[in-house]
Amino acid sequence: MAAKLTEKGRQLATKVLIFQTLVALFVALIVTFFLGEKAGLSAIYGGVICVVPGLVFARFAFKYTGASQNELVVRSFSQGSKLKLLVTVLLFVGAFRWLEALPMPLFGGFALTMATQWVALFVLRNNN
Repeated sequence: MAAKLTEKGRQLATKVLIFQTLVALFVALIVTFFLGEKAGLSAIYGGVICVVPGLVFARFAFKYTGASQNELVVRSFSQGSKLKLLVTVLLFVGAFRWLEALPMPLFGGFALTMATQWVALFVLRNNN
C-alpha cells in the first residue's frame, strides 16, 4: 500500500515538473519574441532555477516509504527542503554573477514557472 502511494506521488511530481518545464520553455519563447535573446535566456534561467530545485526535492521526498520508516521519511523531507532552498539561492547567485541575467525576465520566468506548480497540481488532481 505504501509503495503504491509513493509511486502515485512520484508520478504526480514528475508530471508537475514536466508541466513546469514546458511552461518555462513557452515563457522563454514569448519573452525572446517580444524582448530579445538576452531577455529570453534570462527567462529560461528563471525557469531552470525553479525546476532544478524541484527535482532535487522530489528525489529526497520519495526516497523512503512506509510507516516503519517514518523517521527516515520526515528526515528526507527536511533534508530535501533545505537542499532545495540552498540550490535555489546558488542558482540565483550564479545567474546574476556568471550569466549576467536580466532581473525582470529572470524573476518573471521563475515566478510564472513556480505558479505553474499550483495550477498543475489542481488540474492533475481533478483529472485523476
